[in-house]
Amino acid sequence: MRDWRAKTAREHGVPAYVIFHDTTLKELVRLNPQSRDELLRVAGVGAHKLDKYGDQLIEILCNT
Repeated sequence: MRDWRAKTAREHGVPAYVIFHDTTLKELVRLNPQSRDELLRVAGVGAHKLDKYGDQLIEILCNT
């Protein structure tokens, strides 16, 4: 997850914490959401970040 976040941050020219904080990444791994609705239950994932990163996150989480 951190590798994905770092790559995404570089692509957008922002610090990694702007994409997601470490606590959110840990929650994503712990909860392992498998749908966009489940992603919204993770603290730090709102509608804007769901639209921006949701599909990528689901792909990563479903393939690990």
